[in-house]
Amino acid sequence: MTKAITLAIFMVILVLGMVTKETQGGEVKKCYSYIITPKENCEGLVCAYDCTLKYNGNGVCYNTKSKTCICAYNCKI
Repeated sequence: MTKAITLAIFMVILVLGMVTKETQGGEVKKCYSYIITPKENCEGLVCAYDCTLKYNGNGVCYNTKSKTCICAYNCKI
């Protein structure tokens, strides 16, 4: 009986420790930034590459006929 109680207490402490570890990290928010491409038309690969280099995020062309690249990345509050 004492082994079961000891094991149950250990499991509760383990689970509570894991939950508090997850909540201690800074809150992550999704941020967006616009990158103006040097060419007339936005190119998807160039946009994604520039966004990865500058913000470590994902870049997408809003419109292939515009010069605007939208970059989505994680930022801490």
